[in-house]
Amino acid sequence: MGFVLMDLLTGGGPNYADQAKQAEARRQQAITQGTQNIDQAFSGFTPDFYKKRSQAYEDFALPQLSQQYQTNRDQIGFGLANRGALASGTANKQWSNLAKAMGQAKQGIADMGISQAQALQQQVENQRNTLIGQLYQGADPSGAGAQAVQTAASYQQPSTFAPLGNMFANLANQYYLSQLMNAYQPTSYVQTGPTFSASSGAIPPPTY
Repeated sequence: MGFVLMDLLTGGGPNYADQAKQAEARRQQAITQGTQNIDQAFSGFTPDFYKKRSQAYEDFALPQLSQQYQTNRDQIGFGLANRGALASGTANKQWSNLAKAMGQAKQGIADMGISQAQALQQQVENQRNTLIGQLYQGADPSGAGAQAVQTAASYQQPSTFAPLGNMFANLANQYYLSQLMNAYQPTSYVQTGPTFSASSGAIPPPTY
């Protein structure tokens, strides 16, 4: 009470308005500094970064697709050879279906790479926004910057991809159904000329 009376009599005492103004100025400065720290930590997440992540998935998946293609190509080729139908209309259709499935599979892999890169970008942006929100609450620029550096480093690590699924499943199902039907309705076509071999040129070369 004595201090209050003395302040009233002398016209002194703290200037709470100025103190609040100064505190808010310090808070805004801390937020500005913290935002700069966060932006710096996430500066490496450029469009080129996400493009490379998309390409990384293609580099991972395409060799597996090539192996699947060769397996299906050999199955179709040997099946046609056993039936003496390498030069038949059935053969042309099956090779065409194989090429179509390969094209669709390549496009699917490209689309998946883009999708995974976009999902990663969304995760990074969400985490950055979370850190900004925490900064506004705590106004701790050094803490926000340190956490941003740690978080950004975790997202910059190479992605781990799941093995490629069977991209020719539909084609294989159609082929096996055709083989089953042909077992009951053998083709009347009889091939003449050299017997089937992998080097005869009757089977399409691997498509990468």
